Amino acid sequence: MSTAAAFRLGVIAALAAALAACSDGNGGGGTAWPTSGWAVEAPDEHGMDAAVLEGAREYAFRPEKHTQGVVVVRHGVIVAEWYETGRDETSFATSWSVAKSFTSAAIGIAIEEGLIEGVDVRLAEFFPDWRGTDKEAITLRDVLQMATGLDWVESYDPGDLSSSDIIQMILGESDQLAYVASRPLAVPPGTFFSYSSGDTMLLSGVLEAVTGRNAGEYAAEKLLRPIGMAPVDWWRDAEGQTVTYCCVDTPSREFARFGLLYLRGGEWDGARIVSADWVAASLSPSPSYAGYGYQWWLSEGTDDLPEYFSARGHDGQFIYVIPSLDLVVVRNGHYDKYPGEPMANPSLWPLIPSDGLIEGAGTVAPEGGWDDSEFLAPIVASIVD
Repeated sequence: MSTAAAFRLGVIAALAAALAACSDGNGGGGTAWPTSGWAVEAPDEHGMDAAVLEGAREYAFRPEKHTQGVVVVRHGVIVAEWYETGRDETSFATSWSVAKSFTSAAIGIAIEEGLIEGVDVRLAEFFPDWRGTDKEAITLRDVLQMATGLDWVESYDPGDLSSSDIIQMILGESDQLAYVASRPLAVPPGTFFSYSSGDTMLLSGVLEAVTGRNAGEYAAEKLLRPIGMAPVDWWRDAEGQTVTYCCVDTPSREFARFGLLYLRGGEWDGARIVSADWVAASLSPSPSYAGYGYQWWLSEGTDDLPEYFSARGHDGQFIYVIPSLDLVVVRNGHYDKYPGEPMANPSLWPLIPSDGLIEGAGTVAPEGGWDDSEFLAPIVASIVD
């Protein structure tokens, strides 16, 4: 069996076990749901050693890491929650590219509702200008797996101002969808993984085409409100199109709800929100890159960590899901939210700049990077049951 296939089977088996545990009536097996608010309980009530768990806090809140909030959820209950001075469980954090995983869920819901034929539908069905061109072969699957083949440079380095498509789009384009749709094809679709916020922005157009409304509005009705996520702001470009590649503002606890939904295989307190088949497909390694599914990152196990999957965003925004341990962990970096309407006017970065570029605005990156293993290992090691 290939490594990719083994990963898929391992994660799916762990998801199935977690989902079964949440309905088996066993108090220690994940029966809790934050339907009317999160339960907060001591780590030792959920088989975790608080002293060992503290190692994650020590790493996350080193001054140079610029962490705003960490939430650790086991068995559907918050067992640890830490914030920087001046912030708490009500403080807005932002997603950056964590939003891509939300967008994937919305696409899965639209397919389940019959609004989209399936992942093999061609994007030219939603972008008529592509018909009869070399882009006509691009499928929805290619978009979800970051393999459209469109020419795209994803660089956040201000020194790459002229060559970075993501900078050009965010800084200078009022119609971000049109910018992406106009990009030329660089390689044949489905042959090469290239991480691209442009690819995910195409999904904004798909959702708008099939639902007749803003993609964020559709996601709010079908995904966010059913799992109790509130308050939530999902940013739009100057044309009113949801920027589906980024920019969901919500407190860290609310990001944990989304992680719990996928930990539970798309079910929420007895209601089916995302189909189990879509969750499984989303967590299946893509042919062009085994570490990526449908807008989710996939990580194989190590000596210190079991297999996990994650939604990941710039400047250190993370939702980690470890199915075998019935565990969700959220980490958000320091964020100063723009006080006005969440809409680019016309550019996005002056309103929510990244990398600490504008003091008192946007997000600040962890200095020296962020080490998943150093952060997660104490959480995993704290589990003694």
